[in-house]
Amino acid sequence: MVKIPVREIDSFCRAPGNAIRAVLIYGADQGLVRERSNLLLGGVVDDPRDPFRVCDLAADEVARDPARLMEEAVSLSMTGGRRVVRVRGAADGVAATMAEVLTLPTGDTLILVEAGELAARSKLRTAFEKAKDAAALACYRDEGPMLGEVIADELSRQGITADGDARRLLESCLGGDRMQTRNEIAKLALYVGPGQKATTRDVENAVADSSFLSLDRIAQNVSSGNLEDLDRSLERALANREAPAAILAAVRRHLTQLELVLGLKERGVNEAQAMKSAGVRHYRAENALKSAGRRWNAPLVHRARDYLFDAEAQCRMTGMPDTTICRRTLFDIARTAAGNTSRGR
Repeated sequence: MVKIPVREIDSFCRAPGNAIRAVLIYGADQGLVRERSNLLLGGVVDDPRDPFRVCDLAADEVARDPARLMEEAVSLSMTGGRRVVRVRGAADGVAATMAEVLTLPTGDTLILVEAGELAARSKLRTAFEKAKDAAALACYRDEGPMLGEVIADELSRQGITADGDARRLLESCLGGDRMQTRNEIAKLALYVGPGQKATTRDVENAVADSSFLSLDRIAQNVSSGNLEDLDRSLERALANREAPAAILAAVRRHLTQLELVLGLKERGVNEAQAMKSAGVRHYRAENALKSAGRRWNAPLVHRARDYLFDAEAQCRMTGMPDTTICRRTLFDIARTAAGNTSRGR
């Protein structure tokens, strides 16, 4: 396998060179998989819709008729230039066929395979990694400095800027899917207008994942014991007139999910299925629950939920300042989480 350094992946996709006969692009970030696949396709052919130079196949087509892929792989272009055979949605079910194709004399044809997340021992990954003239490109979710670079690049492409707080807010709610990140910033650009500078309020109003920016963010900061970010997110929510009782209820729902996930795992259910059964859909919520699971056990979560119930009742039925009740309750629970570095403590 030809190893491509992470920093050189995009430049490689723009000009893969004739020495590479096959490329596997895989990973959890399907938006990035598609972006790099399109970039690679554009680096080989002038018109991605040219039927004489581009053949698109679904993985289930290949599974039903392996000969089709083999025929396409060895076919010559009728109009000249390099051909591309792209296989979408691949998995280990087509690994044997792909391994055989990689041994064929495919001439100038490039085999381009898109796949989801693949384990290190995946048969499909192994097939590409064993081939001397193939490359395998992993597409991980954008995080840290890389996410900052992607956001900066897209802001520039859209012709807008963002102040420091707005950028940090974008980094906190994007990164799960490269294509979604670009789409959300495009929406932000439409919202603020050409040449304008986006603020945190603009991000909160324009970005689709607004629920994470408010109540979900608070709940996840509480369960992870992130006191500093809890302070910021809680103050922002209160400034936006979120009701303290509603904030407490959101945290209680989050802890209910956590309690369910922990209970299912204790009964032998694997983590992925436990998350699905608990109704966890957003990858950030899933990551938060995984992190919280290392700090909490089911009885401790149950006590925290009771504390939240009592606080909600106090907000609605007593004359005490509800913002004070809310803040005190959330920080008490968050401090408990911050002090628990492993389950069962």
